[in-house]
Formats: sequence, C-alpha cells, structure tokens
Amino acid sequence: MSKIVISGYYGFNNAGDEALLTAILASLRAIEPKADITVISGNPGNTIVKHQVKSLYRFAAVRLLRAIGEADLVISGGGSLLQDVTSKRSLAYYLSIIAAAKWKGKKVMLFAQGIGPIRNRFMRLLTRVVVSKADVITVRDEDSAEELARMGVPAAKVEVTADSVLTLNPASKLNGKEILSKAGLDPYKPIIGISVRDWPENQRCLQQLAIALGNLSERYHAQIAVLPLQMSMDLKSSQMLVEDIPKTRNKVVLVKGNYSTEEFLSIVGSFRLLIGMRLHALIFAAVMKVPLMAISYDPKVDSFVKAIGAQAVGTVETLKAVNVEKAADELWGNELMLQEERIAAMRKLAQSNAVKAFELLRNH
Repeated sequence: MSKIVISGYYGFNNAGDEALLTAILASLRAIEPKADITVISGNPGNTIVKHQVKSLYRFAAVRLLRAIGEADLVISGGGSLLQDVTSKRSLAYYLSIIAAAKWKGKKVMLFAQGIGPIRNRFMRLLTRVVVSKADVITVRDEDSAEELARMGVPAAKVEVTADSVLTLNPASKLNGKEILSKAGLDPYKPIIGISVRDWPENQRCLQQLAIALGNLSERYHAQIAVLPLQMSMDLKSSQMLVEDIPKTRNKVVLVKGNYSTEEFLSIVGSFRLLIGMRLHALIFAAVMKVPLMAISYDPKVDSFVKAIGAQAVGTVETLKAVNVEKAADELWGNELMLQEERIAAMRKLAQSNAVKAFELLRNH
C-alpha cells in the first residue's frame, strides 16, 4: 500500500482548490483504491470529513516532517501554489514542503501545477533550485512550462498536462436546481451565472459587468445568479455586483453556501451561460458543457480559455459592457461554441497525472 502526502491550499473553503483535491484523490484512488493518503490542510477536521483522508495542520512542523519521512511519495498538488502575487511567504511555504521531502530522500511530484507569476528575483532563484530537485514535474498549461524555463528549470523535466478538475465527471443537475430554487430562482427558466472575486481597482469592471447583465437579463428574460467560489475572497465584490445590476423584471440573487464540489458542478450546470473571473468556475462550466466567457485577471485564466478555444471578453482593467453583451449574444443557446474535442483531449492529459505519480512510485 502506497503512502502519499499531498500539499496544497486545502481547508480554506476555496471551491477551486477543494475541487482540485477531490479530483486528485479520485484519480489516485482509481489506480490504487487503498492508498494511504495524508493531506496537509488549513483545517484538517474539515478535510477529513469532506474527503475521507488523513489530514495534518499545515504548520504542525514536527508531525508534518514525520509524515513526510514515512511517505513513499510527496505530491505538491495542483493550483497556483508557486506564485508570489498572493505573498512571498505562501510561495516559500510550498517550496519548503518540497525541500523537506527531498531532504528526507523522498520522491516528489509537482502535480499539474500552475506556475507564476513570480516577480521577486530571489524567489525566482529559490523556486528554480527547489523545483529542479523534484522527480516529476507536470504543469497545467504551456505558460507555466515557459515560466519554469525562464527561471532555468530544465525543460526535459517538465511536461504539460492539464488541470486535474477536468478529470471530474459531470454532476447531475438536480441538486443545483434545488439549491437555486431555495435561493429564490426558478431553475426551469434561463439563468446567467457570474463568478467574480475581489481584486484591486475592480470597481469599474463590476460596473461595466452590471450594465451588461442588466441588458442581457432584459433581452433574454434571464435571471442572474452571482456565485462566490471562496466567500472570504469573493463576497465583497459579489455583493457590490448584485447592488450595481439595474433592476429588471427578472431576479438577481447572490447564491452563497458551503457547497461541495459536486454541488458547485450541479449549480453551474444549471446555468444557460457562465461569465467568470475565477478559473475553476470556468472549468466547472467546461466540465458541465455550459457556454462560458472569461474576465481575465491572471495569466492562468487566459491560458485556459486559449486552450479550449473559448474567449476572454476583457480584463479587469479593460472590460466593456458592450463586449460582454456581444459575446453573450454569440454564445446564447449555442453549446457547440465549446470546443468539446479540445476539452476531451485536455481531460485525457489531466488523467495522465495520476498515472505518472504511480509510475514514479513503481520506479522507486
């Protein structure tokens, strides 16, 4: 039985990162159902209940070193762990887990990571030194591979796969319709879903988005569901957006709750259209075959929409209501605008991450 430790931004009620953990665990268990998995978390109790794994608090240093020392493989989980936009301390923390695992002589895999931006020169050097020691490196997009190459990580060690959440199966829409109904919406009439997050100087963006949503609501007799994916980071902007949307005959509702990954998929699957800043809101829409458009605030959003042949209608700084409306008109009722062949190919690449993890274990 393999012993695996997984490091990532887990236990913080971020829907995207919890979906990543759900997907990583499912893909590992599909290959070895009885694998002994321990997840490093900000809230171990929550992680144990949600994911049925062992879990350790992320700053319990002695216990973490013991778990790493007993592991066969340490996985640095998917998501944007290696970046310094959030903070240099966060980047240093995730690098320290990799470094500790190599110090203990363990096999290490970067599992469909999103890399960057890393702007600080010293942190770029530190990232190159630590990441180069990993045994297997997979990244979720070409931009991440290019960022590692610019830092000096050997290109031969890096393979581009895809975000692990793409391995999830579509969820039934029944739960989502029930949740939307309880929130005050009619799930059997058109709903436009919106996912925004707090971001510096985003007031103008929210105002332009609100204008577009008011017009689209009238044009298509559509209700509006504003869906925060991480309450602590998204609530303020979500509330501002709800208040800014012009009053129409159709309902505008803030849909908030501590939903599971399956419930988020089900909710998004009940939308006629998804407009998202959050990367994993867009990925949820792709999994559920819901037409989507992106508002870019980070290169990872641009990388994803480029890979699936979708579009970003603007950035936080440049968004215009007229562009949102034009893109929505093109997408409305046209599911074929999603490039299903591309998404299927990315799903296969995402599934290869777990295979590579166990190949590494077998080689060990």
